[in-house]
Amino acid sequence: MKNIRYILGFLYKIPFFGYLIKTTVILMRAPYLLARIQRLEALLQKKEQLLETKNSFDEFYVAFEEKFRGSREEIKKRANQYLSYIKDLPFETNKTKILDIGCGRGEWLELLKENGYNARGIDINSLMVKISKDLFLDALEADAIEYLGIQKDESISCISGFHIVEHLPFELLMTLLKESHRVLQKGGMVLFETPNPENLVVGAHMFYKDMTHKNPLPPDVAQFLLEYNGFTSVQILRVNGSFDVDFKNDFLNFQFNSQFDYAVVGYKL
Repeated sequence: MKNIRYILGFLYKIPFFGYLIKTTVILMRAPYLLARIQRLEALLQKKEQLLETKNSFDEFYVAFEEKFRGSREEIKKRANQYLSYIKDLPFETNKTKILDIGCGRGEWLELLKENGYNARGIDINSLMVKISKDLFLDALEADAIEYLGIQKDESISCISGFHIVEHLPFELLMTLLKESHRVLQKGGMVLFETPNPENLVVGAHMFYKDMTHKNPLPPDVAQFLLEYNGFTSVQILRVNGSFDVDFKNDFLNFQFNSQFDYAVVGYKL
């Protein structure tokens, strides 16, 4: 073996034989290199297909929001009820850093901006982000977990998310809450609004209009999840109207006439 290596080394120094050896090695590796190129091409093609699918879904979800979510004016009117909670935070208005997860069309961002707050929204839907940017709002296409993961400890004053938590598998929801607590400043607040399954029509019917929803989240469970992840003074706010029908029975009124949504609010000491 040593003799063979010595001979090959000697021949390699001779231009003609060196070229011949290099060519032979390349030809021997050609099937491997070709297979690797084909794998890379397949991966690129798959990535392009996924991107095309995502763009198609982004377009669908914008149309879906327009059909079922309500107008910008309606959403801003609903969101207005939370401004008092922002104003009660122990930070100066121009120093309050707010992150809105799943900012969508940017109604909440727009309302915060109109009231002098620095707010950034993130969303995985590129078209939603474009809508917000076209309104000169601070919006970024990003995954919530990944974005929170690169933020510094205690760097954000408030984290909000409207109709987001019901989209997440349990493991991701727990990670979201854990990371939110880590990056939240002391005295800061989280606010998550979601459909209220205490209303049976919401829990059994309206919730499933959005095919991307995972599971309804009962208010007391959401409260427990926040408390488990370190948040204090957790409140449940039942909001956004009901059917306004009196069944003359407390049990039926609760089951069918509870508010359509609720928000869970928690603080970091």
